[in-house]
Amino acid sequence: MTMCRSLKVSVGMITYNHAEFIARALDSVLMQRVPFDYEIVIGDDCSTDRTQDIIQDYQRRWPDRIRPFFYDKNIGMSRNFKRSLESCRGEYVAILEGDDYWTDPDKLQIQAEYLDAHPDCALCHHRVEHIGWPDARPIRDYPPLRYRTERSPVHALAMINYIQTCSIMFRRKWLPLLDDEFLDLKLGDWPLCVLLSRHGWIGYIDRNMAHYRVHANNSWNNRPADYKIRAMEKMAWYLLEKVNSDSKDLWRDTILALAFKDAVLAVKSLAVPKSLNRWKYFLVCSARFKKPFWIFNRLWRYYDANYRKE
Repeated sequence: MTMCRSLKVSVGMITYNHAEFIARALDSVLMQRVPFDYEIVIGDDCSTDRTQDIIQDYQRRWPDRIRPFFYDKNIGMSRNFKRSLESCRGEYVAILEGDDYWTDPDKLQIQAEYLDAHPDCALCHHRVEHIGWPDARPIRDYPPLRYRTERSPVHALAMINYIQTCSIMFRRKWLPLLDDEFLDLKLGDWPLCVLLSRHGWIGYIDRNMAHYRVHANNSWNNRPADYKIRAMEKMAWYLLEKVNSDSKDLWRDTILALAFKDAVLAVKSLAVPKSLNRWKYFLVCSARFKKPFWIFNRLWRYYDANYRKE
């Protein structure tokens, strides 16, 4: 491999107890057909299965390609994510988690060429197929059809994360400061995309180039609805202070939409004290944001499009 300054792409990976998956993930990177140098930066969060042994075996066979980080204790997904991304040295960074894999050997070249051709594009993503595990049954293509446009709508990121993590490639120079507040979030990829989008538009390539595995140990898919609402609400408050001024109103709407859904769920659960508290919170936020009639003109657009099916 040539000097690190000539690296075109870094592949940032994180993994934890992915012994059943990690070899397929690494093979999907190593099969890439590219005319440039790239590296794999992989952080293992103190796995207790054979994940580390598998990574070490790959590193022995590809010492100039793979740079692993192993930890003596579990540091958490957010800190592992931060360490891996900040250790990348390429002009562009692609993200792949240890339980997903790429299916197109030209993925890295296609995305790198796209960013080369569009210097004002902050990041690009592509179509991904969700598959079940262990039967590999097709579940759906992602993102939803309405978001499959070449210039993906930045404002829509305040309503839904339509960018699959294993499809992301971005410009490393625009990697934001992943501060302590960011590390406290339960979500990493969604706010990262929002922060990157402050620097330019979001590109979309309508080509299926990866598989996202849906399985019992997915850190997000199997969480209960109230956990997801808390996590998204905390993220929305964080981003409200970080985004450009013309995007702040979108995140206020998101906070209100989440507060409304939380109140509705509390009513459905027949939890009277919780229902009262959540409705109070919703009304306090409405007053704080000076949107007392927001529910009548903007709420359903959010609720119907993004939160109803969770």
